[in-house]
Amino acid sequence: MGGSWILEPLDEHSCRVVLLHDYRAVDDDPEKLEWISQAVDRNSTAELAALKTGVETLASGDDRLLSFEDSVRVHGSAKDLFDFINRADLWAERLPHVARVELTEDTPGLQILEMDTRSTDGTTHTTRSVRVCLDNQRIVYKQLVLPALLSLHTGRWTFVEDGDSTIATSQHTVVINTDRITDVLGAGADLAQARKAVREALGANSRATLGLAKAYAEERR
Repeated sequence: MGGSWILEPLDEHSCRVVLLHDYRAVDDDPEKLEWISQAVDRNSTAELAALKTGVETLASGDDRLLSFEDSVRVHGSAKDLFDFINRADLWAERLPHVARVELTEDTPGLQILEMDTRSTDGTTHTTRSVRVCLDNQRIVYKQLVLPALLSLHTGRWTFVEDGDSTIATSQHTVVINTDRITDVLGAGADLAQARKAVREALGANSRATLGLAKAYAEERR
């Protein structure tokens, strides 16, 4: 199976998205071809709808949208910081808030990362992300399986050398899933509380990871 995404500008504020697929079934079996066709149509419709919702939310200034970052100055190299974040297969050993991790990297620099993260109350939740790791300087990702409180989560890790040190930054962009606020935070919880909870939880994990990456890089200086 192969395919492509085509973005066609319509005017200054809108565009048309076309998702194309090509595929073959084993032995060109008609029943298998029909099954594939239905699955592709179903998944493509869902993907396009999710893309439309996510992009229009980002463009609207909706209060469900939250973007933030945390940074730390490190007396170490960008390469060592990159290596620590890139080797997510070791996070269960290195990061206290990671209970389980599974990393797949069939093509160098293109990763699928699934992990169980511990919350402060002792519970765990599973996330799954696709990551693109670039030039020892940045790692960008999008979550495919999200925590209950989020309907969109993208992020990036960047490592920028500054004189004899490096600035390491973790950036998040999320959209709050308003339908699940009370399920997760309890009756009476509102969007403002959800924004605060997400900022605190993701920020705490990012700062913890940055702190351990800092120690790792500075030990190797």
